[in-house]
Order: sequence, then structure tokens, then C-alpha cells
Amino acid sequence: MVMLVHRMIDEAALRHPDACAVRCDGEALSYEQLARHSNGLAGVLLEAGLQRRNRVAVLLSKGLKVPVGFYGVLAAGGVLVPIDPRSPVERVARILRATGARYLVTEPGKQQLVVNVLERCPWVEHVVGLEAAETDRPRRCHPWSDVSEAATDRPPGVEVIDMDPSYILHTSGTTGTPKLILHTHRSAMSFVDWAVDEYSLNGDDRLSNHSSHHTCFATFDYYAAARAGATTVILTPAMLMMPGSLSAGLEKERVSVWYSVPTALVQLSVRGDLEARDLSCLRWVLFAGETFPNKHLRRIKRQLPEARFSHVYGSTEVNVCTYYHLPEGESFENPVPIGKACWTSSTAVVDSELRSVPDGEVGELLVRGSTVMSGYWGEPQRSREVLIRRPVGGDLEEIYFRTGDRVRVRADGNLTFVTRADRQVKIRGHRVELEEIEMALLTLDPVEEAAAFTVPDGEGSWALQSVVVVADRGWPGRRDVLSRLKSVLPQHSLPEDITVVEAMPRTPTGKIDRNALRQRLAQKEGQQDD
Repeated sequence: MVMLVHRMIDEAALRHPDACAVRCDGEALSYEQLARHSNGLAGVLLEAGLQRRNRVAVLLSKGLKVPVGFYGVLAAGGVLVPIDPRSPVERVARILRATGARYLVTEPGKQQLVVNVLERCPWVEHVVGLEAAETDRPRRCHPWSDVSEAATDRPPGVEVIDMDPSYILHTSGTTGTPKLILHTHRSAMSFVDWAVDEYSLNGDDRLSNHSSHHTCFATFDYYAAARAGATTVILTPAMLMMPGSLSAGLEKERVSVWYSVPTALVQLSVRGDLEARDLSCLRWVLFAGETFPNKHLRRIKRQLPEARFSHVYGSTEVNVCTYYHLPEGESFENPVPIGKACWTSSTAVVDSELRSVPDGEVGELLVRGSTVMSGYWGEPQRSREVLIRRPVGGDLEEIYFRTGDRVRVRADGNLTFVTRADRQVKIRGHRVELEEIEMALLTLDPVEEAAAFTVPDGEGSWALQSVVVVADRGWPGRRDVLSRLKSVLPQHSLPEDITVVEAMPRTPTGKIDRNALRQRLAQKEGQQDD
């Protein structure tokens, strides 16, 4: 029988109630405390009328309330919708509108954001985490003191099965509307069980939570830790602000397992003063989400000689589907392979007709298995386009996810990533649709044409650049434009620079030639440097 996500906390509380479940900025919750508070939140939501499969948005800053919110929503039979607390009001409202969430879990520090969101989302019936006076909606408020008073070691006992939805994660979309990726308890726990087994996670481990809790990284940081009875160490924004303070925090907290995008590791390696730290407890370093430049990877492997390194691969839609453990020392492939399929998954590399390609040839990667999402919430057509049926032998067919990634199979069976099949890019681990940026720019009155693309940032990752053609009525200025974009785009999708040109270069078919734009900007910067 597949374990349910929230049941892990109750089980851990029974087996080792006093063990530390989560730490943040000097404060901590034991598994018993986490279970009691999560059950308390579940009770508050059920008392407020929450029904099985109702969506519940969680809008919280990093801290001990985050796991309480996660497990409490799931224990009540709800579907968790974690939202980036740095999101602009309009983006939060779009997510609430698209998911139909009528319940919101938040905290006093988000009062103004919540008030602005509620003005746009009158269907939100209940807010947990604020006093009535703080929202001017008294019938909808349940302060955190209600959660504390309702705390209990008795789970609510809501009937939930493994194929029920567990959470919805949101990413950028080409239409400007976030993609809403729905996972079940089964797809989440399949990944969790694989991770605990593959990396031998145990009760002595401390897993770092580097990324925001609305990303797929949090599935590992929180749920895999709970499955193993380990501790999740939440890294605060203050700790993440400077690589030196981050490395000091890793040393102080005795972190043993790290999981992040390569960019964060590059910053640690270059500016984190790692040689001065005792990070001997760090036994696994996992990285995913973007290419790790080999020169940076070699350096951090030298700086962390006792740690093993693992490249894990998989979009939010599939959790993790392949992995590759790097060999010891500085000798490894360039680029580092994305590896072989996890025991939860199976892969196929196909051509445009979905026929398998010979090893060594480039094709699109398809993934099937228990970690694959159910689909995109509220978008059956888009779901059908990426979740396809394909023969697996004889008359049998299985559902595969079309990743849009182009890969090749090496002679040793490992997969190597080649490129994206579309214009979706990863910036510091965040999925970004370049068309979404262009559409946001085109909504501005003077902008007639817009192009967005990536350029090297000089630190082993990529930066977003955009070019626009504006009308005669004038250009309001880069600062003003970026200010407007902040109301419709997440922070990671904001271009770092916006250049105004008189006309766009074109390809022979009449499309905007983005490669020519990139080269033109590079030449311009070179001339300025001269």
C-alpha cells in the first residue's frame, strides 16, 4: 500500500516523537509538535467547511509554518496550492482563479498582499492566519491561535487514497497564465521513496531547504526528510543573501544533504569561503534544473572532497525521472549526463513520429512511470498534448509524458541532454517561457514588437535580455517598464535589461531573428568596453 504524504508525519511522530522534524533560524519543531499543529490546522479547515479535494492556497514566507500548512491541508483531504510569497498580486489572483481555491493559509506579515488579493478574489471564503480586523472580512478569518488551540495528536481521519490529488505546482506559461501541474499522493510518494532509497536517507540526516516551497525541490526537502525521519533545515532569506553567510549556516546546522540548482552551488564555490568551513557532514550534493559548467563543478568537488555529487533530472511534471552519480575526482563527462531512469520510471527517445531512434541519435525524451503528473489542472487539451499513449509491447499501451527535451543515448546507456524542443528556458532553476515575457512587454502601450532571449551571465548561468521596438509616442524608460512588468511577471521572469531598437532583424521567413539580436547586443557591449 502506498503511503499518503501527510501520514508520514503521524507515523514519524509515533516512532520518534522527540526527533527534530524542521529547523529554521534557531527555532524547531519535533515530529510530535509538527503532527499536532498540522492536525490542528486540518481541524480548523474542516470546521470551516473544507471538503475532500477542495483546493487550499498556502501563502507563507519561509519558516516553521510552511510544513504545518503543507501537512495540515493534506490531512484535511484538501489539495495543496503553494504560492511564491514574492509573487505580484495579479499572479496570486490568477492562480487562485485558475484553481478555484476558496481557502487561503497565510500569516500576518502578508496582510497587505492578502487584502489586495481578496479584492480581486471574492470567492475566497476563509483565510487562516489573520485576525478578522486585518482583512475587513470577519466571517472569513481564522487566526493562528485557532490552529494552536485545535492542536491534537489525533489525525482527523479524512478518507484519502493514493490516487487522490495532493498538490498543484505552478510554472510559467506561454499565454501568461501559469501552468498548473497536478500531482497525486502516489506520484509524490513514488519519488520520495526512490530518493530515500537511492541516497540512503535516515534519521541522522539534515536536508537543506534552499529553494522556495512552491517549487518541486520542496518535495525532496520536506517529504523525503519526513519519510526518513530526518530534519529539514529551512535556509532563511537572510542566510541566502550572501554566500559566506550561507556556508556558515551549513556548517552551523551540520547539513548532510543539499539539493539545489547549480547556480547556488557556483555562488557558494566562488564566494562562500568553503575552505574555511567544516562541511565534513555534507555527504550528498544533488543538483538539477540547469547545466552545471564543468569548471565550476570541478572546483566545488575539490572544495567538498568528502561529498558525493549526483545530477538529477526531471521537470515538475515528472518529479525526478533520471539520475547520474558523478565519479570521484575531477574526471567526468562534459556535459555531465542526466543518467539512467530511476526505478520509478521508464524512458524512450523518439523522433517527430514518436518512433524510437537508434542510440546515439538525438530525439525527444518521453517518460512514463509512477512519478508522472495527472495533468494540467483545468486544461484537458494541453494535458492530452503532452500525456500520450504509446505501445510498450504487443497490444499494451502506456501513458508517456512528452518532456520537450532533446537527448541522446550514449553507448553506456546514460542519457545526455542536448537542447529544448521549444523556447522554454531555465533561469536559476526556475522554468521561464520567453513568450510570456514578450507578451507582457507587448501589453505596454508604446511597445510594438518584443523579443526575449538568454545570454551568458558570466557566472556559469544565464540571464534574461529583451529588445523592443517602440512607437513614436515615446519610451517611458527601463525603470518604469520593469516596475510595470513586476505586476504581471514573477521575479525570476523579469529581464535584466531592456534595449530599444528601431527595427528587428528578420529571418528569411519573416520571423524575428533572436540570434542576430543576441550577437548585435554582444557587439555593442564589446564596443562600449573598448
